[in-house]
Amino acid sequence: MSVLDRIVEKKKKETESLAVPGERLVTKPPVSLCQSIEHSRHPLGIIAEVKKASPSKGLLTSDFQPVTIAKEYERIGAAGISVLTDEEFFQGHASYLTNIKKEVSLPILRKDFIIDEKQVTFSERIGSDAILLIAAILEGSQLAELHAQAESLGMEVLVEVHNEAELEKVLAHVTPRLIGINNRDLSTFKTDLSITSSLRPLIPENALLISESGIHSKKDVDFLLNENVNGLLVGEGFMKSDNKQAFLRSLFNTEG
Repeated sequence: MSVLDRIVEKKKKETESLAVPGERLVTKPPVSLCQSIEHSRHPLGIIAEVKKASPSKGLLTSDFQPVTIAKEYERIGAAGISVLTDEEFFQGHASYLTNIKKEVSLPILRKDFIIDEKQVTFSERIGSDAILLIAAILEGSQLAELHAQAESLGMEVLVEVHNEAELEKVLAHVTPRLIGINNRDLSTFKTDLSITSSLRPLIPENALLISESGIHSKKDVDFLLNENVNGLLVGEGFMKSDNKQAFLRSLFNTEG
């Protein structure tokens, strides 16, 4: 059984006992991730990730202060903040997202393995502005239902694909405003930026394209700029850097 299969099995069990708050825990109104990406102050919209650990890399930082990290991302001009809320495999927590939403004005993406309507409602209640839906773990009909539910609750959806079959499934069932191409194979956790270039011609013109994972250098960013992506989701590079502004500057070779 792959790591992804294990994660999904765990999510099925978690969902059975998931306690959904009766109302939204954050009074601040939703913020559009799409608009923030479109108006980024950087050449590409940066979704910076708050992530303590991962199955492939283990612990990414020993000094993990989610709100402090998020405020730094806001200060250096990120377009949005992705927050890992999976507890068992990524050492995340829903409270990290809620606390961050209360303290920053950027749109917040909940990054988890969502397979059930209850998780979508929970996402809205804890303060998410957008959620991630992963095509690899959803049937087309499931994807359509969860996508529609999220939008009905005022959230945007980043739909993630890794190959042509997944993209075809997505486009047959929803009209996504945000499409993420994950350069990491979730079965092996290996990354390859050519995944983005191979799928780029198949992305609808009216969708914003986010390249996810494996982005560590200006060379990587230049490659993706050449592919005309709209944004980047960067986690490990930021989390391992003591100076997040310097890391961001190194990606674009700018003073900003």
